[in-house]
Amino acid sequence: MTSPWEWNGESHRLRVPVGPVTLVEGSSFAISEANGDIRPGAAHGLFMLDARFLSGFALRIGGHPVEPLCVETPTPFTATFFGRPGDPTGAASGICVFRHRHVGHGMLEEIEIRSYARRALDLELTIEMEADFASVFAVKEGRPGHARTFSVDIGERVLTVDARRPGRAERRDGVCIRFSEPGRLSAQRAVFHVRVGPRASWRLSVDVTGRIDGTAVPTHFSSGARIEETVPHRRLVDWRAAMPRVRSDRHELDDALTRTAEDLGALRIVEPDHPEDAIIAAGAPWFMTVFGRDSLWTAYMALLADPRLAIGVLRTLARRQGEVSDPSTEEAPGRILHEVRHRVDGALGSDRSAVYYGSVDATPLFVILLGELRRWGLGEAVVQELLPAADRALAWMIGYGDRDGDGFVEYERASANGLVNQGWKDSWDAITFADGSLADGPIALCEVQGYAYAAFIARAHFADEAGDEETAARYRERAADLRVAFNRDFWLADRGYYAIALDGDKRPVDALASNMGHCLWSGIVDEHRAPAVAA
Repeated sequence: MTSPWEWNGESHRLRVPVGPVTLVEGSSFAISEANGDIRPGAAHGLFMLDARFLSGFALRIGGHPVEPLCVETPTPFTATFFGRPGDPTGAASGICVFRHRHVGHGMLEEIEIRSYARRALDLELTIEMEADFASVFAVKEGRPGHARTFSVDIGERVLTVDARRPGRAERRDGVCIRFSEPGRLSAQRAVFHVRVGPRASWRLSVDVTGRIDGTAVPTHFSSGARIEETVPHRRLVDWRAAMPRVRSDRHELDDALTRTAEDLGALRIVEPDHPEDAIIAAGAPWFMTVFGRDSLWTAYMALLADPRLAIGVLRTLARRQGEVSDPSTEEAPGRILHEVRHRVDGALGSDRSAVYYGSVDATPLFVILLGELRRWGLGEAVVQELLPAADRALAWMIGYGDRDGDGFVEYERASANGLVNQGWKDSWDAITFADGSLADGPIALCEVQGYAYAAFIARAHFADEAGDEETAARYRERAADLRVAFNRDFWLADRGYYAIALDGDKRPVDALASNMGHCLWSGIVDEHRAPAVAA
């Protein structure tokens, strides 16, 4: 029997306890396995501006995948994947593999093979690639994207894939993959014959850039550039320096706050035309875009950390505030948007539009956040600049938002492509009675009445500061009337809580739900009922 210290066979395969690895920078993100491979057929890929530019990007050494050993992500947009060849007993014995990946409006991957062998090694390195240009909606929902025709141009170091989507407005998208070393390229594969000297290393840089509708997407990373001098890295350094520093006697709290700051920084996105206004995306990876409600709430909660986020969010939403009535996108004058998408493949709104307005709560929340900035004494010039936008938002609430003139803000989708429910619980079956039956619209949500109440109070404060007694009195009267009507019509005396909504027939939707907690926050709840609601 062989003793343990005499064993010279193959070690057991290691299993890295890591799920998909996600890197995020602005509206770009990449999802891969723990070894760095973007696996075709999975919800993986390199995404830019809501389209998937790489649906496959897999590294093979001697025909075998790389076995992951560990992953490090020093920034939200950078990862180092460390592994070994999947067949370490063969020609690749004695080497390890590093994949240094940087994502930002493209991707830079630096592949490094280090040899610890005492002799030179000859290896075959293969990169298998696919591009489908599917929309982020199609990938997220696991459905096929639109049909496209593809053309491929192959050079010694460059592979270019172009895709055309026929239709009323033909789209032309493309991806260009450049290699720092010459190889044998084909439509879906790049093969390199690698010779690594004893105790030496070999490197290959891969630059991935994209084009949308014929326009190149300027990448943040490219081979040869100093990573420390790139825009994402400089922005991250500035963000970390600006964050409040908290020290406590509990390292768990310190770690949680540090992680929170890093995550919040990773969710910042910047529009090219307004780089001074950082805004907050709704979430990684599928929602790296502006959402009215999510961006407003996050900016409100992050005022203590960085009030510039609130300013950026408010300015960005004001620039896209509704101007016309358009049922296909649910735009209306004064309305604050629900969602911005760079490419819309028939998901929300129309195929011609990138902005969808189907949100009932973003508009009052816009006014509330602007009022909170004033209460904190921040951004005084910006508050004055945006006050007309707040007045347009209030006009939408009073006019378009109150569909039947009863004083409540309601919603009902105007297009079959729109959201059935337009509050923060926006799944199609979110608003139900206690017996499980669905509520029919128009629907007046309880928390939206609270937001409207708080928005009216905020506008009255603005008027007080300006010495405009008439406007202050008008909005205080609106707030008071709404408070009385809300506590009369939404309170379920036999249940001891507020209805989640009123349906189209003004019947209280009697499901017990957390929405009424928002009413406590807004101040619309009668004081003597607050303990019951909290309980």
